[in-house]
Amino acid sequence: MQLFRMKRRSPATKLALRGSLLAATLLTAPAFAQGVSADGAKQLQDSLAKTFGTGLFEKGILSITPQGSAYAVKLDPTSALAALKETGVTASFDPITYLATPNADGTYAVTSDSKINYSFSTDKGDKPVALKISAPCKSTGVFDPKIATFSTFESNCASMSMDMQDPDSTMTASMGAITSKLTGAAGSAGGVTIATTGSATDFVETIQPKDKPFAIKVSAKSLTTDATIDNFQLATALELIGLAANSKDPQQLIAKQEDVKQKLLAALPLWNNLAGKTQLSDVTIDTPVGPVKLGNLSYGVAMTGAVKDASYGINIKYDGLALPQSPVIPSWTAPLVPAQGNVDVKFEGVDLQAIAKLAIENFDASKDPPIPDSLTPQFLGMLVATKPHVTLGPSTFTAPAGALSAEGQMSVMPSQKGKVTIAATNLDQIIAAVTNAQVPNKESAMMGIALIKGLAKTGPDGKAIWDVDFDAGTKAVSVNGQVLSPGSAGGEGDGTAQ
Repeated sequence: MQLFRMKRRSPATKLALRGSLLAATLLTAPAFAQGVSADGAKQLQDSLAKTFGTGLFEKGILSITPQGSAYAVKLDPTSALAALKETGVTASFDPITYLATPNADGTYAVTSDSKINYSFSTDKGDKPVALKISAPCKSTGVFDPKIATFSTFESNCASMSMDMQDPDSTMTASMGAITSKLTGAAGSAGGVTIATTGSATDFVETIQPKDKPFAIKVSAKSLTTDATIDNFQLATALELIGLAANSKDPQQLIAKQEDVKQKLLAALPLWNNLAGKTQLSDVTIDTPVGPVKLGNLSYGVAMTGAVKDASYGINIKYDGLALPQSPVIPSWTAPLVPAQGNVDVKFEGVDLQAIAKLAIENFDASKDPPIPDSLTPQFLGMLVATKPHVTLGPSTFTAPAGALSAEGQMSVMPSQKGKVTIAATNLDQIIAAVTNAQVPNKESAMMGIALIKGLAKTGPDGKAIWDVDFDAGTKAVSVNGQVLSPGSAGGEGDGTAQ
């Protein structure tokens, strides 16, 4: 649904994207530019051009002018967007102006009252689309050139509206008050740690399929986000962008690739840890059979940089799930609806540092492919040596009749095998709820349930427990030591996750 697309552009994310070019502008400011003058604006422009090229200024996309005691940094992509019409794309973006006032300590006080107002449409391809977003916003902050980002930055929007149309549906969305905050602090080895938070009220999204007589409406009382990137090598990233922007053609950039590779190697792991979380409260989804209610929903991700023991994790948690009372939903399902649940999955055990280093050292943009195929066995060997695996952390779904939980681990290379432990509380109540179900082939279902119950062992807390060992390659499965499938001979070797 569009709800999850919008989460990728959370209030905090929009704030970071909106201020990135301004940050790059002030990063290149002359340290002595305490006063504001036409010469100072020219110095700012010349310094930025050395990093990002002169095209931004020549096309009028970016301009820097003195305005009272501040520099007016104006972003106006009109000329660039006009060129898109030749490709069948029509876009508009209201100019955004920031006022940057030099402080005595070398920082800049930054303010903006510019609204976010842009549209995009295309009639090319199989699925033409039209999008429009509007939000009246104000922002203020302090940019610190020493850390190449803002030490503090805050944006407040009175509201936000979004409209999108494609051949399949029409979508409208809105939010009430939106607040976003960013803080930056120096890390180690030239890195910077950036943290963002965001909140919005009264989220409403309506999706109207064009081939259906009904609409789906999603609403939430509030939405909050937070994200942190630890020790991000921002200065190196800006420097590499500058190298690309100032290369007139690909051959010039290829000629500089050894320098680029050395800078990338020195910047590894690029960041230490990156984590983010989005939470929604009082969620309601209006469907043709009635409203589905969800008290709270959260979605979190966490990933390391290119470190020796890299990992990527996802956590989803919800509570207060309630299905509508409807003839379409049988009453016997009520005791089995999991009102609360959480899933915690992590992929780990990869030496991403060694893999990234090997890829960078052997990259050659003048060749096709840029990384030789002969290195494939070496990359695979690195993966096998570290035994990457997927870990299912304690994950539980709780319904009125009882709860089911699971945790375990599965190897990824060289084979996919592992162990998962499943536990159930009030197993007899869960079975009783299924027994009352009015479903086809009920006798077969009950035989399967009886088999599952017979395989269970009782834990010290009275839970029914199933320790499931499996090997996807040989199709071997055993439950609590009882072999259900012996599998085929000739597995891929010991790939059990450690």
